[in-house]
Amino acid sequence: MIKKLTRPLLAFVVAFCSMQAPVAGANVTPAAPAPELALMTATGQICGLIKDHYAEYKGNSGALYSAVEQVLVPRFDVSGIARLVLAANYRAATPEQRTRFAAAFKEVLVHTYANALLDNCNAASIDWKPTHLPENATDAVVNAALARADGRALAIGFRVHVVDADWKIYDIAIENVSLILNFRTQINAAINGTSLDRVIARMESGR
Repeated sequence: MIKKLTRPLLAFVVAFCSMQAPVAGANVTPAAPAPELALMTATGQICGLIKDHYAEYKGNSGALYSAVEQVLVPRFDVSGIARLVLAANYRAATPEQRTRFAAAFKEVLVHTYANALLDNCNAASIDWKPTHLPENATDAVVNAALARADGRALAIGFRVHVVDADWKIYDIAIENVSLILNFRTQINAAINGTSLDRVIARMESGR
């Protein structure tokens, strides 16, 4: 349903593996804006888990999926992403279809990216850019540059907003290419060729 990792999507995975929790001397100071701290804390946790349990995760995908589910998924606005991905199809969907699609889409992402996270941990480094937020801001873009092994850098923008008093990701742009628009194109083409129910069923079955 969702194609294998393209170059921009792989860059996103590597970026997540490259983020570290705030430490002395890091690019982000202790006074960094809340969105950056939220992202860095979660990704530092998953990178640490992968380092500590690499052999286990390599032989037990269920344990890897569980770690990704517990640590990274809460950093995403899953229902909001589902709404953006489905676009007009979301407005036409029933509440049950919306719930099923969001759950199925989350599982597809977890399974698609978990092994990439495992294989690409520490593959690159990330340089965070200062984020200047107005007072009481509820929407922001956290910008960073991913330094690759060949010396070139990829620009990454994490679009986040406040959901239930917490910063959550609702889109990521790699070199100004939106991952949500990428998914929207794929999934809505499939819906137009069949139906939303059939697409959800295929996603739920892992096909």
